[in-house]
Amino acid sequence: MTANPDSVAVQMAAKLAMGTQAGLGRSSLFSMVPRPHNTGSKSCVSLAVAPVHEDDDEFAPKHKEEYENSYRMEPPKRFVPERVKQILCETLEKELANMTYEPISCSTQCKSIAQEVKLRVKALDYQRFKLVCIVNIGEKRDQDVRLGSRCLWDADRDNFACASYENQHIYATATVYAIYYE
Repeated sequence: MTANPDSVAVQMAAKLAMGTQAGLGRSSLFSMVPRPHNTGSKSCVSLAVAPVHEDDDEFAPKHKEEYENSYRMEPPKRFVPERVKQILCETLEKELANMTYEPISCSTQCKSIAQEVKLRVKALDYQRFKLVCIVNIGEKRDQDVRLGSRCLWDADRDNFACASYENQHIYATATVYAIYYE
């Protein structure tokens, strides 16, 4: 059952004339009017309606590629933590040599270092390994910091590499986890 487009347009125009945006297919946080509640609750409900694009392929569901199982249980090349640790040390020293601690710049620096490390480790061509790279940068202010991690993995195939760096203003740690997937 389809609605008459003219009647839908008339209904939307009537709602718009009443001052609401309900039924227009969009919702805005800024157009919501807060209403006082009798209870102590601070909740708010909004409605968002997805646009309907029948002729647009951009919103069509994508076909996901499915691969055949290779039945390979061992990696063709093992993850070598020593090679990755060398990459970590070089990258940390190059990127953080004369850096002082500023929270915003350190946040972006963590992301860029993690991305660079991940690209350099991927260049080593460890096939069928998922790589996770975590970088922490903190300010040195006469305090102690203890970082730790726990992972549930296959001890025969999965591995990690870790390196740290410090200058007179900051300390940094970088860890790469390599998780083999069949």
